Parts: sequence; structure tokens; C-alpha cells
Amino acid sequence: VPGAAPTDAKKELSSHTRRELVRRSRYLNKNSGFAREMVADMAIYSTGDGIQPQAMTDDLEWNKAAEDYFSRWAKRAEITQRFSFEECQHLVCRGLDVDGEYFCIKVRDRFGRPRLQLIEAHRIGEGFASSETTDGIRLDAYGAPVAYRLILDDNTARDIPAHAVMHIFEPESASGVRQPPTLQHSINHILDEMEMLALEKHAVKDNADIARILKRENGGLEELSDFSVDTGTEDAPAPSDPVSLQRIVGGKIVSLQPGESLESFQSNRPSPVFTGFLEHLKRDSAAGMLPYEFVLDAGKIGGAGVRLIVAKADRRFSYRQMILIQRLLRPTWGYVIGDAIDRGELAPAKNWNRVGWVCPRRVTVDAGREAQQNRADVETGLKTLSDHYSELGMDFREELERRAQDAKAIMDAAEKYGVPVNMLWKPSGTQMVAQPERPVDKETEE
Repeated sequence: VPGAAPTDAKKELSSHTRRELVRRSRYLNKNSGFAREMVADMAIYSTGDGIQPQAMTDDLEWNKAAEDYFSRWAKRAEITQRFSFEECQHLVCRGLDVDGEYFCIKVRDRFGRPRLQLIEAHRIGEGFASSETTDGIRLDAYGAPVAYRLILDDNTARDIPAHAVMHIFEPESASGVRQPPTLQHSINHILDEMEMLALEKHAVKDNADIARILKRENGGLEELSDFSVDTGTEDAPAPSDPVSLQRIVGGKIVSLQPGESLESFQSNRPSPVFTGFLEHLKRDSAAGMLPYEFVLDAGKIGGAGVRLIVAKADRRFSYRQMILIQRLLRPTWGYVIGDAIDRGELAPAKNWNRVGWVCPRRVTVDAGREAQQNRADVETGLKTLSDHYSELGMDFREELERRAQDAKAIMDAAEKYGVPVNMLWKPSGTQMVAQPERPVDKETEE
């Protein structure tokens, strides 16, 4: 195995090596459909329409006010006012697979409001500054980040304090400082596949240009500008005129020299072996990211295999969501809500920084059966309503509020029109019909 003796990951992954990996990974993300599909699936199933916060203090009114404030802020969370917080989550998730890491800086706009500035991996580096860093990150004696060196448009550098920077990545080594792209092990395979496929496509086009083959028994090739017609010799009579025959039988007739034959050309490219070889490269490229069957082709596996593949993919999405929550979402909540409390726009509350996050609906292949099992678990008390709504990507308190509003509207309508509540709530499941009031006999009543 090539390479020197084992050492720290920050030394194995040099600045030049990391930049080269990022360059190639970005090329694949732009030109390889397979790579784009893996990156897109990870981002779509991990972030969906956005991971939403859920305040967890004891004051329910404060929780609702804080969530409303954060929701208004999230509409224009990025410093350029171009991206919402949900779009920022999607961009960061894609950047983790293409570049291996992403950086978000806590900044303020011209009105002093908190905003996020998205920084891609190539913007953090040593640049041309004189002080030494570890690939753009200055570390203290314990290895903790002190500052991040931001490369500006004019090739100058500026150090950003570490407390203002959110470094989002999936750690693979305790001694690593920067992270390579998630596609690092797939780069050579996918590049080779693209090159071989391009050559094979060229060969198929070249073969498609050949219509027929002229074969000669003696193997000699004289100067032939086109198919010629023999005019006959003293020993052999002259052959029939092709033009005359075409007038009689129609179509096109070609007269060949003796010992020659004209056959249609049939190409055997691409061969089934080549197609299987490409599939092997794709399978090995997908290993470590998402299952190949989930990304590209699930037609060759059965029901049990599909459930296993979806379960593996769901675990991968859950891990990516955990990375985003711990390294991006929680610090952002503390930055935004803490600033609102300092400004007096939100009242101080105990444990105001405690927050849960509602992730998008989980991917499944047995939606009907799992829905029935969830209903049974909720009815028997094995699962709480909050857990049930969280798995569906819904906010528990919001759903309770909506249910209460619907119930109140049903009761008000029943009282207004004098009909039983169950006729509005379950009209198909009841046989109750509103009966007109019977006249009361006054003598009987007395």
C-alpha cells in the first residue's frame, strides 16, 4: 500500500490534496448524473421542506412566541437576502457531500439584525498571509479552533474568530481538522466510468456509420471507386444490366465482381459485459454514501431487500440530520433568540436555549401498514402523540391547536343549526337523523 507511516489525519490530508479532491468532486457533481443523484437524494430526504424548531421551555406562550419570531426571521436568514433558512439547510447539506464541509458565519445586516453568511470550503485556507494555520484554521495548544482564515476576492485574508463561525462537517477522525468530500472514494471510479463510456459512445457512433461490408475471397483490394459492373470477357458472357433489372423488379440491384459479397454490418457494442462492468463501478462508488439500489436501481431486489435498503438509507438521513442540528441549527437558534431577548423583543425565559427540531417525514415503503401500527401504538399508549407527529414531520402543538379549532367549529355549527355533533363529525358512521320536535299536549303536560 503506498504512503508513509500512519500519522494524524490533518497531516495526511494536506491543503493541496484537499483542494484537488474538491475540484474533482465539483466536476463530478456538474457532469455525472449518478453523482448528482446521490447528492440530491441526501439533501432532499435529509432536509425536505426544512427542519423546524420546537421550543421546549415550561412556558407554552413563550414557546409559541419564540417559534413565531424564528419563523419570521427564517424567511430571509442569509445576509444577501436571497435564501431562506430552509434553503440554507439544503445548500449546506449538498456542500457536505460535494466539498466535505461548509462554513456559516454569524453576521449582522445593516440594521444590526442577526444573519448567516454562507462560506464554501474553498474560501477558508491559508491564502497569502504570513501567520501559520492548519489549512486555514488556527488552533490552540489543545487543538481547538481559535480563528478561521477567510480568503477575500482580492486574494487577501481575514481571520474570523472561531465563536462566530459554524464549521459543519461529518467527523471521520479525531485528529482531523478539515474534511475531504464525501465522494472522495468515488472520484476515480466515476471519472473512469465517464471516460470509458465516452470512448464506447464514440465507438458506437463510428460503427453506426458503417452500413455494409464488402468481402472478397482472394483478400485483394484493387482501386475501386465504387461498386462496378463486369462487362464480360471472351470466356464469360456479359452479366445482366442492373439498371434494366431495377426497372423490371424494382428496388436497388448491385452487381459485384466474382468472389465478392455484400453484407450488412452488425455491431455488438456495447456488450453486456461492458454494461455489467459499469454497474460494478457504480455500486462501488455508492458504497459509504447511499445504497446503490436506493439511488439508481431497485428493480433487482425483492420485498425484504427493499425494506433493508430503505432502512439503511433512512439511518443515513437521520445521521445527516443530527449533524445539521448539532452544528448548524442549535447554534443558529441560540444566536437569533438570544439576540431577540437582548433587544427586548422576547421576554427572558428559563431554559430559553432548550429546543427540539422536527425533521421531515421519514422515508418508508410500507406507509399503509406502518400507519395502522402507529395508530394502534398511540391508542394503547405505547407511543405518544408528539412522537407520532414528529415522525410525520409535523409540529405537535400546532396540530393540537388545529384540532381544537376544528372541534370548536364543529360544536358551534351543531349548536347553531340544531343537529347532533356526530352528524358533522362522523356522518358516514352513524344512523342518527335529526328528528323534528313533536308538539306537546298542554293538558298532558299539566
